[in-house]
Amino acid sequence: MTFGERMKELLDQGLAVSMELAGKAGEKAQDWGERGLNASREFVNKAGAKAQDLGERGVLMLEIKQLEGQAQRVISRLGAEVYSAFAERNESSISADDPIVRNLLAEIASLKSAIEKREMEIQNRRR
Repeated sequence: MTFGERMKELLDQGLAVSMELAGKAGEKAQDWGERGLNASREFVNKAGAKAQDLGERGVLMLEIKQLEGQAQRVISRLGAEVYSAFAERNESSISADDPIVRNLLAEIASLKSAIEKREMEIQNRRR
């Protein structure tokens, strides 16, 4: 075998080895890329779910504050009715059976129930 033929054979072997290494490197790079993409997708999905959960809890907390404000206004109306009964109408007592008082107490109970329901929803989301 001549020197030129040996050099050609060595170059062919080097080329074959280089192509094999390039193929393996490409496979590794693709595998790493797929792993990175999957990890990114998982992260984005978890972050999105967490953001949605926090948003929903925020809405529930806002609703609770609004319901508490409504309850305070109804309690104020109840106090005004009791004051009116004693000071303006000179009644010696007032009962929960009074139609106005009964309606206000029912409204307060309903608001309290709605607040408790939303508080339970928040607690259930934390688990």
